[in-house]
Amino acid sequence: MKHKGILSILSLIGVLLISGMLLAGSAAAEEASESGLDWKAGLGYQGMWVGGFLNGISARTWIEDKYGVEANYFYGDVETRTFDVDQSDTSDADLYIFELKAMYAPVVREYSRFYVGAVVSRGSFDLKNTGYFFGRDFDDKIWGYGLFIGSEWHFQEFPEIGFNFDVGYKAYRYDDRYTDPDDGDYFKMDLDLEGIDATVGIHYYF
Repeated sequence: MKHKGILSILSLIGVLLISGMLLAGSAAAEEASESGLDWKAGLGYQGMWVGGFLNGISARTWIEDKYGVEANYFYGDVETRTFDVDQSDTSDADLYIFELKAMYAPVVREYSRFYVGAVVSRGSFDLKNTGYFFGRDFDDKIWGYGLFIGSEWHFQEFPEIGFNFDVGYKAYRYDDRYTDPDDGDYFKMDLDLEGIDATVGIHYYF
């Protein structure tokens, strides 16, 4: 189907963006080391719990151990709710999310750091046919934002590997209607993604 092809293209673009960020970070790290700045970039996995579990590829960069940037591209299934005045229904939706994080670490130790940050997200979802929309699937775009705290730590024996745990508040704002062209009746779409979420990840730093 057409939107399936679009979502596949979005997935490829997300992977390329993450890979591009890693390459740019590695190049910048080399330049930064020549100028005396402490800069490192890593690539790895990030998982996010938002009422369903999303798995993603992740790139993370730290400058002077205090200032960080992270880019993630997630995919997973989440529960959605559709309803009109008479009835409601739930269904799973394929969700793709690209997010960008800015981080600041006020506490830095030899093998760990505590940080705070903000995140912005751009997503795309594909809702499976639930009996609504007259046999059609439904897909659209969403925006999100949030605040979080987190920590990252390394084992002394493997300092190049970083493990992280983040927790915070995220909201994805989406509210739309599908109107039946025959009788003008409409169904309201509510993508239920708002509240406290947690992410866990692991990165290999080059």
